[in-house]
Amino acid sequence: MTTSFPMNGGDGPCSFSKNSQLAREVLDGAKGMVRDPIIQNLDIKIMLSSSNTIRIADFGCSVGPNTFIAMQHVVQSLKDKLLQVTNSTNNIPEFQIFFNDHVINDFNTLFQSLPIDRSYYAFGVPGTFHGRLFPSRSIHFAHSSCAIHWLSKTPKELLDEKSPAWNTGSIHYIGTSNVEVVNAYVAQFE
Repeated sequence: MTTSFPMNGGDGPCSFSKNSQLAREVLDGAKGMVRDPIIQNLDIKIMLSSSNTIRIADFGCSVGPNTFIAMQHVVQSLKDKLLQVTNSTNNIPEFQIFFNDHVINDFNTLFQSLPIDRSYYAFGVPGTFHGRLFPSRSIHFAHSSCAIHWLSKTPKELLDEKSPAWNTGSIHYIGTSNVEVVNAYVAQFE
């Protein structure tokens, strides 16, 4: 099993849902970076050629309300693209959103705080996205806002005291000049 470090669940004073303002500001600042490529590049006709349902995955949803804001941005951008292509609000597709995070994520808190007025069907998908979570060709759009730091696993070389990548005397790799550390991370994607 993969080591898991989810955000604090629940909605108490130390929970992520009560302490995620910075993440919300990142989402608000990135709204155009999500919307513009959808409007400019997405071929929505292909997405809808086989079904009237668009399936979206949010990787790293956590437990706070920010995931709902991000998904609303995506859904609204897809609706805007559809309107641009068809000039009609008729036949708007149904949206299914799959909220994914670690298996020990507090999905109960997440689903208790679902917006009542949402325009999509919501599903929880616990598990790591280092492995396969969905059937082939089942997701039309994938989103990950602040989970980019989870994309790398800790390379085994960093855990081996005999390795040249071992980080002797330091608890972080920020600003390190150890090229072996960089190479260990890069090797994961080759």
